Amino acid sequence: MANFGNPAYSAVMGNAAGMSMIAAGVVGFASAVTAGLDAAAEARRQNAYYDALGAATAHADDMEDLARTAVEMIAELEVEVASLRRACRQRQEVIDLLSARGRA
Repeated sequence: MANFGNPAYSAVMGNAAGMSMIAAGVVGFASAVTAGLDAAAEARRQNAYYDALGAATAHADDMEDLARTAVEMIAELEVEVASLRRACRQRQEVIDLLSARGRA
């Protein structure tokens, strides 16, 4: 055998188990770091989602308040329009009455 009595080969073979454990530890550590970074990114995405959801909910509440105010204002305007139409109709009746008296 070519490696018989070679001290470097004996040292490498003696350390192979320890080096394998170190390599496995490095791979495990890298996986843990990657998983931690992925979890942090997911947490940021979730926070952004909940922030956007909260902003959208607040905006929807504001729009609901605005819509209710608009409906109330439209109802008030409809009452005013009905009142103005009644007044115009009464004035037209007076004009028609005075016009008919003027012709007679």
